[in-house]
Amino acid sequence: MAAQKKGVLSNGTAVWIVHGTVPTLTKMGCIKALVLGDDSASEVDTTCLEETSTKTSEYGLVTPGEGSIQIDTDPKNGSHMKLLELAAAKEKVEVYVGWSDGISEPTLTGSDIELPETRTWSSFEAILRKGSPVFAVDAMVNHTIPMKRQTEVIDQFKVSP
Repeated sequence: MAAQKKGVLSNGTAVWIVHGTVPTLTKMGCIKALVLGDDSASEVDTTCLEETSTKTSEYGLVTPGEGSIQIDTDPKNGSHMKLLELAAAKEKVEVYVGWSDGISEPTLTGSDIELPETRTWSSFEAILRKGSPVFAVDAMVNHTIPMKRQTEVIDQFKVSP
């Protein structure tokens, strides 16, 4: 019996950001880790005064999660320097994560982004914050750039083989 593929590997994932007042699409080179963070929803109490034993509630507004982008910082990598520059300025960016189930790339026309259907995508807006470099024994100098998402993550799953 042949082994069945059970999911999508992280290896092969690619990340692009759209930034600037004149939108610019930049492919991020050599991202080590990407954490999107979990959203939380407020609870709106719907309990009536007559209730004597159990509170009731409904979900309210969603608070987007906080995540991070980790890089082994390379001053020769233009995308690393752009990421650090945007983080220092606390810029808002659009992030497009292309899963490893395809190799197609997004295209930007004006301010419109097109995501090919031959790859699964996760996208969101986030504000970047500056992170300090980390120096450790027997390791690469790295940065973990915190990001506060401004939107929920939108997943667009691959539709063709």
